[in-house]
Amino acid sequence: MPPTPALVSALRELGDRPAVVAGGRAISGIGLLLGVSPPGGLPRALAERVAAHAALAPSAARTAEQRLRHWAGVLGAPPIRHTVLHPATDLTVELALATLLAGGTVHCGDLDQEPHQQLTALADSATTHLSLPSTLLWRLSRDPGLPGHDLGALRLVLHVGPEPRQDDVYAAVDALGAVLAHVRAPHSPAEAADRRLRGAVATASAAAWKHTIGITPEQVRAFGAQLDHAVLTALLLTLQQSDVLTDPARGHTEDEILAATGTTPAERPRVTRWLDALHRHGLIARHGDALHGRSAPTPAEARESWRPAVETWTDGLGPVTALDRVRRGALRLPRLITGQDEPRAAATPVRWAASRGYLGAALGALVRGLAEAHDGPAPLRVLELGPDGADSAVTRALAARPRRTADHHQQPDGDRYDVLVATVGDTGDPAGAGGLAGPACPGLAELTDLLVPGGLLLLLAPTDEQLDLLITGRAGVDPARPAEHWRAALTAAGCPTVLVLPEDGHPMGLLGQRLFAAVTP
Repeated sequence: MPPTPALVSALRELGDRPAVVAGGRAISGIGLLLGVSPPGGLPRALAERVAAHAALAPSAARTAEQRLRHWAGVLGAPPIRHTVLHPATDLTVELALATLLAGGTVHCGDLDQEPHQQLTALADSATTHLSLPSTLLWRLSRDPGLPGHDLGALRLVLHVGPEPRQDDVYAAVDALGAVLAHVRAPHSPAEAADRRLRGAVATASAAAWKHTIGITPEQVRAFGAQLDHAVLTALLLTLQQSDVLTDPARGHTEDEILAATGTTPAERPRVTRWLDALHRHGLIARHGDALHGRSAPTPAEARESWRPAVETWTDGLGPVTALDRVRRGALRLPRLITGQDEPRAAATPVRWAASRGYLGAALGALVRGLAEAHDGPAPLRVLELGPDGADSAVTRALAARPRRTADHHQQPDGDRYDVLVATVGDTGDPAGAGGLAGPACPGLAELTDLLVPGGLLLLLAPTDEQLDLLITGRAGVDPARPAEHWRAALTAAGCPTVLVLPEDGHPMGLLGQRLFAAVTP
């Protein structure tokens, strides 16, 4: 009599105990052997695979079980309560069958649920093992409600997707307290798109390298500190000229400061930002509702505070005109906030002038490479949103192509695009998109909706505070968001791969603007 396949033996050993739990219904090991399952989805795929496996010849069954034994070894020793948050792919079915072979129970998760519902289900089932797409793992590990769910039983997380960033892995391990194991999805479109993007980003980084020659992290950090000191000194002097914030023992409310300085209603948001920045950087103190300053710098001291910044800036960082614009703007501040001087057009941050060459070269190389590699029947559709579209790095890169392989658009035309280039302005909103409210960033979701599946979003965004915008920016300028915010927001918008130029630690990255390249689902 031929031997019984090991998987069939494992299901018989489970007997009437739950083998698969789906939609609140438990299917026993015997029931699964008999083909019992809810219609559709992973339970149905499992029942069909078990039936096919039971009918295999012994040699074929042993071959089929080799991979299952591999995955069972990855899962480890029981008890195993394995929640699978995947559609019914071949890999998902194998992971579920391996769980049954190891004597565990498969819990079929619901991909359509909100993250907090999925976390609740994981806690209620006392899940020990979890399998899910990498993008969903990053989303769950960043969910603000995660600490409220008891996931103490969780031991192992198998996440399927492109090669992960180590920062994402470390954050997920810290958040979930479990071992993470990465599994590639072989020959999937997402995997192919991930490989293409990584290659294109590496090429773009090499193309932009010459713009970093002679610039060191120490120089960039020194300039940033010198510029911020000069800006904050100018702001404090402007307010103290109205006899407020000059005596540490004498406090003033925000309304008293606005009244004493004669600030117009239109400029109140600007001065409110000044007070917030001065407090955060330790130049004024807050006690209850009162703000307390310190002895006032003299106009000569305020002028002298610009000298170190000018010397460092002109030592190869950027054009002197960019910094002069801020210095002249500082002299106009008393007239600006009282309405005696009309607001000038908002300027880009000084440090961005130093990063423009690098980011422009990287962006141009990325788009040019995509156009060269494009072999579709129609030209590559490129949409560029932002103020520089008429004479931008993208325009120049595409104009340099010897043959027409791309259509360059600067306004949406109702159709979808292969590549979208967007620049986040100093208000935190991508040009052409809605506001970015909260961690989900609906503005980014609107941008990804403009792309075809697998399309590429290239997002230029501010990642460090730029205090000079308090002088030359708009009155209501919002603070920048760190790179991790943009990575998390793009992940939440459904992008399975998010890469960043320049990379962490690069001197150009310290200038406060980064290029995010994200593949859409």
